[in-house]
Amino acid sequence: MKHVIIGDGVAGATAAEEIRKKDEDAEIHVLTDETDPLYNRIMLKTYMKGSLPKQYTRLHDENWYDKRDIQLHLETEIKQVLPENNQVETSDGDRFGYDRLLVATGGSPKKLPQDEDFDNLHYMWTMGDAEHIKKAAEESEKAVVVGGGLLGIDLAMAYAENDTETYYLIRGDNWWQRGLDKDGAEIIHKKMEEKGVNVLTNSEVEEIESEDSNVKVVVDSKGERYECDSMAVAIGQNPNSDILEAEKNEYEMLKTNEQLETSINNVYAAGNMVEYYSPVFEKRTFNGSWDHSEAMGETAGENMAGKEEDFDFVNTYGVGHFQAQFLAIGDWSGEPVSKNYEEENHYRRLFFRDDKLVGAVMIGYTRGQEELKKIIREKEAVKNREKLLEKSYWS
Repeated sequence: MKHVIIGDGVAGATAAEEIRKKDEDAEIHVLTDETDPLYNRIMLKTYMKGSLPKQYTRLHDENWYDKRDIQLHLETEIKQVLPENNQVETSDGDRFGYDRLLVATGGSPKKLPQDEDFDNLHYMWTMGDAEHIKKAAEESEKAVVVGGGLLGIDLAMAYAENDTETYYLIRGDNWWQRGLDKDGAEIIHKKMEEKGVNVLTNSEVEEIESEDSNVKVVVDSKGERYECDSMAVAIGQNPNSDILEAEKNEYEMLKTNEQLETSINNVYAAGNMVEYYSPVFEKRTFNGSWDHSEAMGETAGENMAGKEEDFDFVNTYGVGHFQAQFLAIGDWSGEPVSKNYEEENHYRRLFFRDDKLVGAVMIGYTRGQEELKKIIREKEAVKNREKLLEKSYWS
């Protein structure tokens, strides 16, 4: 069997490893436009803050692929997939034939509408992006960060930890509105402010004043003006899915079934920009966490090697910038119940759909996380929602 994997992120690299475990004779090609083999995107936030050397973000070197007889093709940009010929075509005109294909191309950062290719406006996704932001954070006196999600907080902390006066613009009432209410978010806001981040809620970019292709002043929707030497934006991603003509959702994410196979036979998809049917949550969904993408790669690799396994993973997000650990599990679209504990920085929010637990968010007090994941995965009926918020239940 000849397997081609487009993308050397954690999903693609894990799939390649899994195929090799299942089939010692398979021919495996991993194609990526990156200049370096797999590195840990989660650790880039620590690298940007200046507290982790670059070499410690690396997970694989080229020798790792050689030892497993996996052919890695760096700096290889894909033009299109030709499923009628079972081929992948590169931008240089080269073609790779396949029996089974995995598209694990992830996404690219969405650009701010006011961005005119300013030299000091940064987006974060690759190692190269992290290097630019790290340098900017070290050299800047004032910075503006935009985006109220998990990557946005990483960017704000990267500047603040480098003693940059940092203004963090959040569009809604609080950080990570996807899963937190104001009470929970206030704990995170205070922790950011203690680190030197100026948290500005209900604030959007209205206008940018520039000079010599550099952002000089950001004007927000309230009319407030923020001078800056550097700006960083994290307002979402666009899927890198245009290379394949398969069924996609409204956001242009590739759609798969439970086994992560797309609408085209023998073509699979995995990673943070893929919609699939989850037998755990009993709905179509997508997720962007590192462990989720790694698990997707494992399942896709197993199925490409001949198994027929459903992808039934329960994901976890974490934020490690503060002593009060932030942890989010599962799906956060259900009906919430929450509790702010008397102890400082302790908070928990649980999400239910009918009588089943589907998600949880914890700050400071994270005991019981594996048990919560088990309840979610096994779809256990919960008669008393409030009892799962009591610390005595988990002691």
